[in-house]
Amino acid sequence: MRIVTGLTPSTPLNHGNKLRGQQLSVNDFFTGSFKEGSTYLLYGEDKVGKTTLVMSAASKLMDEGGKVLWVDCGARLYFPRVEQLMKANKLDMMYVTQPRSFREQLEAIVNIHDRLPTNTKLVVCDDFTFLHRLELSGNVSKDLPLYEALTFQAALLKDLAIARKTSVVVVGLVHEIPALNITAPVAGRIVSYWADCVVKLIRRDNVREAVEEKPGKGSRIFTIGVDGVRELSS
Repeated sequence: MRIVTGLTPSTPLNHGNKLRGQQLSVNDFFTGSFKEGSTYLLYGEDKVGKTTLVMSAASKLMDEGGKVLWVDCGARLYFPRVEQLMKANKLDMMYVTQPRSFREQLEAIVNIHDRLPTNTKLVVCDDFTFLHRLELSGNVSKDLPLYEALTFQAALLKDLAIARKTSVVVVGLVHEIPALNITAPVAGRIVSYWADCVVKLIRRDNVREAVEEKPGKGSRIFTIGVDGVRELSS
């Protein structure tokens, strides 16, 4: 496993590519077959198993020879768990960067966009809105630049997937909307808008359900153990 530090931006955006003929779905999180040029959003409550599910999928992708770049925005990646879920001889195919502030997160995403390691098949932004939330003041006018910066990051990740012919998974938390009696992703309009596939993770006791909200309506049921994800029949 490699810790990524300095990278230098230089490449302009390119929105010329479009997803064509690719069937994105919740299944991609279980096969590791994320579609090139696509952006996924996986969200759910804290400790529901989001990171483990994505890491399990990333492990399958690495088994096929692809590299993974992991942006650990919440600095909560537990490295002994990474070693548990991934084969020891594949760990050098995973790059990890841990921004310590929202500004560093922005710099990391810009730099990754411009200097993505060769053969990187998946970029994961775990806890994408964590550092953003830490800097919010509650004053709308004062916080506007923070939301603009978050929107720019989400757009840049989408462009990264297209321009670099890779896949991006954004992992986020939820917040409650009491008036509607529902939960939704933090900064949901921003992160959902730029995602081609949106999946919500729900936990009921020891069973998890991954529910596809966009583009379709599928779901997968599974449990999480020491060895990772185990699928159950629906």
